[in-house]
Amino acid sequence: MIFKKKTDNLFDYLINPKIPWEKKVVIPAAGIFASGWTNDNKVFLLSSDGYSVSDPLTGEIEIMNHDEDNTALDKFSNDNLEFRLDEINQIIKVFGQRGGNGNYMTSDFWSLDSFHLGLGEQIVGLKNLKDRSNKSEYWRNFDLIKLERLEYFALTYGFSPNEKHFGIFGSGGAEIFTRE
Repeated sequence: MIFKKKTDNLFDYLINPKIPWEKKVVIPAAGIFASGWTNDNKVFLLSSDGYSVSDPLTGEIEIMNHDEDNTALDKFSNDNLEFRLDEINQIIKVFGQRGGNGNYMTSDFWSLDSFHLGLGEQIVGLKNLKDRSNKSEYWRNFDLIKLERLEYFALTYGFSPNEKHFGIFGSGGAEIFTRE
């Protein structure tokens, strides 16, 4: 007789983040290939249509550049880790298909990690590392985050510079979580 090991479907364990991260804003966009945070913790999204800077608390777009002159890609640093944002005279760190990986840990030990279920499938989890629980399956130590708009595919994520927000970014935009 052949026995198959029963495996959990991680999609059955998705939840909305708990206190203090329960405030959520969805910023819809299409074709995002780079994202990041401005120095003052605003959300930056870049697609082939241009780029935007949005408020992480409301999702309201504060800067929109449709890149009609097709110069946005020229604003990347040579290593693709930074983007020159002329409208606010800042160089910002970016992550995504172009850029780095984002900041996965805060100074007060909140941590983000991702779990890959199958080819391309990805779930992001949040954990406070001060919680010393050590469950046998690593993913069980995290709150697996339920997404509202994004597909669970090719996600990037990271904390803002002030560590009060974290974002999960995908080709369909961003979902931003904030703590008070």
